[in-house]
Amino acid sequence: MDIYSFINSRDVAAHCREINKVWTPFEMAVIINRSNRPISEKHAAWRELISNYPDMATPASTHYKSFDSLHHKLAEIIDYEERLLALFKTPEPNAVYVHEIFRRGKYEHSSSVFTSFEKAWADVIDSCERDDVSEIKVEKINADECGQIVAYLDFDCNIRSLYIAENNDDWFSKDDAQERIDFELFYIDIPVPFKRGDILTYTHMGSQKEEIIFVLDGIAYDAPNRKSSFGQPMSYFMSGPCDAWGMFANDAGALYGDHTPSIDCLEYYLGKLKGRQRILHYVSLYLNDEIHLPELLRMQCRILLEHQIEENLRVYVHGCTILEHQLAENRLSQEEKEKTEQNNGLMPWVADKLSIHQVEFLTREMGCDKDAVQRELADGGGSFMGGLAGIVHDENHYEKTKDEKFNPARRDMARIILERYGYSEKGWTDKYAETGEDSEKND
Repeated sequence: MDIYSFINSRDVAAHCREINKVWTPFEMAVIINRSNRPISEKHAAWRELISNYPDMATPASTHYKSFDSLHHKLAEIIDYEERLLALFKTPEPNAVYVHEIFRRGKYEHSSSVFTSFEKAWADVIDSCERDDVSEIKVEKINADECGQIVAYLDFDCNIRSLYIAENNDDWFSKDDAQERIDFELFYIDIPVPFKRGDILTYTHMGSQKEEIIFVLDGIAYDAPNRKSSFGQPMSYFMSGPCDAWGMFANDAGALYGDHTPSIDCLEYYLGKLKGRQRILHYVSLYLNDEIHLPELLRMQCRILLEHQIEENLRVYVHGCTILEHQLAENRLSQEEKEKTEQNNGLMPWVADKLSIHQVEFLTREMGCDKDAVQRELADGGGSFMGGLAGIVHDENHYEKTKDEKFNPARRDMARIILERYGYSEKGWTDKYAETGEDSEKND
């Protein structure tokens, strides 16, 4: 079994593979349980443990006594979850399904109930797109038994976690649930490559798949006792809910400390730090003894002052707006004017992003002349970005409804221009999604 592939962090997995780390069958079962893999893949891996690896007693903990057979406990979990999954997907006259989609920072509840899981899932797919969603939850509610089964899924309909509400014994027998083992309550040693001062990242799934960046300050690798040991030499960590402490930048660029997710979910950040996140670069240099405290404090002050200028002396405010092309730094010199004429009339702030053909596309779509289009583009794309997103949504709708107006080249051009300015159609108003026009036609 490639147990390393079940470690959530690619960097931690690569490190463990490189040093040829070996775990006991019980520790492998915990790693499999902690992975982000679908339940079906976890069950397959546990079955492989039962078939190909020696049995052993489970270790005792503050929550559980020692059980004689790991294989027996794994078989119990698989049986329980497969029976629960079968009940979840089986339609019943007294049960309905609802769903919640988490996107754009909020939960969106299904507007109706459904008589089967398949119908509920079809409505999920009609209601969103893959890159638009951070979490999908489908619930089966049994009115007669007052029961509720909750499943969390990815966009490919893989169930990643499943549970039943308490006190539902009449609807679903738990079969000595108090004796089933919860691997989440056990800690195991996993070697990590990270050290204090590393810039790391993780994906926060509770919003819009936001990438969170921070500087590692320390690891509590005696996590079962929840004792702090930050600052000690670090080669191992204890897998658990909160194992490490990091330094983050707030919206103003000021530092604060906080717990991080489990370190088997963290990876090195390899991107370019921008805006307020730049302070993390100097924190990392300081923790690695590459700069001294005065240099760190100077850069902290500089970033905070830049933020204050942006917030308190903004160029764009109600009643006092200087357009991008009116800024002194964007005033064209005689040489730049001549270069613009030689460059098919493309202005400097456009020439490095778009071709003349793309500008001409905008003049047709937006009903402006070429100069007006370029002046609007000077403001980071301006209001045209929403219009371009609308074009993509239109063409997606035409494609879905098989409308003869569908023009893939028009959609591709709109997407290219959006990408050049750092946008996509995601996050902009989609009139078809709001009105439900597509779902009504599909019904």
